[in-house]
Amino acid sequence: MSTRNVIIAGESGVGKSSLVNLILGETRALASNDVAGVTCDATRHPTTIFEHSYYLWDTPGLNEGIQGNVPSKQAEEILRNLLTQLEKTHGVHLLILCLRGTKITKTMQQTYMIITGICAKLSTHVPIAAVITDLEKVAPSPDGMELWWTNSKPVLANYGMGFVGHACITTLTDECHPPSPGRFRKCQMVVHELIRRCSHPPRSTSPKSINIVLFGEVGVGKSSLVNLIAGRDAAKVSSDVQACTLDSKDHTFQIGPAQVQIWDTVGLDEPELDSDGYLDAVEKAIQLIKSLNAAGGISLLLFCIRGNRVTATMQSNYRLFYEILGRKEVPIALVVTHLEREQTMEDWWLRNVKMLEWYGIVTAGHACVTCILDHPKHQESQDAIRALLTQYNEQGKFMMPAEAWIGRLIKGLAAFVSDKAFLKGRDMIRTLTKRCHLEPGLAQRIAARLE
Repeated sequence: MSTRNVIIAGESGVGKSSLVNLILGETRALASNDVAGVTCDATRHPTTIFEHSYYLWDTPGLNEGIQGNVPSKQAEEILRNLLTQLEKTHGVHLLILCLRGTKITKTMQQTYMIITGICAKLSTHVPIAAVITDLEKVAPSPDGMELWWTNSKPVLANYGMGFVGHACITTLTDECHPPSPGRFRKCQMVVHELIRRCSHPPRSTSPKSINIVLFGEVGVGKSSLVNLIAGRDAAKVSSDVQACTLDSKDHTFQIGPAQVQIWDTVGLDEPELDSDGYLDAVEKAIQLIKSLNAAGGISLLLFCIRGNRVTATMQSNYRLFYEILGRKEVPIALVVTHLEREQTMEDWWLRNVKMLEWYGIVTAGHACVTCILDHPKHQESQDAIRALLTQYNEQGKFMMPAEAWIGRLIKGLAAFVSDKAFLKGRDMIRTLTKRCHLEPGLAQRIAARLE
């Protein structure tokens, strides 16, 4: 159930953003009848179609000319970069060319040739489907709108334009002139079926388990996030501030055919630990590592933060989990919570990603969400986090031999302790054997790593 990437491309003004909103069933993409296009960069919209997770990518219009918001050459470059980037990561599963339901023109052909030319330079084949919009004047329903395709198919062939599939629709709501009850839903289902039928399957279609270590400071909303992912009350939401670093609770549930196991883990609450906090963290770290080894390793580190300023504690948590626990080998993704006041939640990421990178927080993916159950953006949030997680059900799991892993994490934790005098010798061996219940020989070898 890996997330599939669907790119919406086409000339400026043909209704790409309106098509995105039709597929989503709600207005998320900014659409306009203005002379200049309103989509200035590739914009991602998560959704679920027939129980599969998708990212819909809205792109700037091609052939807008040098006076538009995004000149044609720049729009081509944005599309090329997007295709190239996705091919290197999780793949491009479908490209939809959006066409207006008028006569076939040389500009349509030119747009088609630009897109196929970009796709031809990729190492993997990208299927290209056509969605024809503005057909409400042809007929009141998609069945009658199909007449446009029947009449235009020979002309498309003469222009050398071929597609793996097509859909003839209007993006008008039912109330728009001419009013037609049920029209919007019928057109939506036609496009959904096109996407289901024509998009390439993920690189691996066999259902696999996803093991996720969810971490972050107390109070950022990790338990609420688990419930958002599960779609039910899987985790008890608490305001408890007494939990110690690396204390964790695991939750197992299904997302489609994939089994998801999440370790809801407490991170650092301060950049530095005192001696008691360190010993508590060592004890919990050993328990966590034993659980991860028993489950086969880690698929993903999921860093939960509030949509707020970067703090020293946030940076310390990133280092502890990504650099020390995952040894920079486990992919890490960021989920940003408490974004219910954002008009468009993804805008938070666009405003802040460069600053996060400046602070050294670099991630392989992200989701912007609100976890409030009755909030209008709740479904969008669930789509976003599920689409993020299911990208990682095809990848291997990271694990190390228990002794090496425990030793590395204990030594790494020491970097967050202000007074390290108590970390050496028999005191550490005693802690590992009495408090953490390790065999004496193993405790001695691990303690030796700290010398």
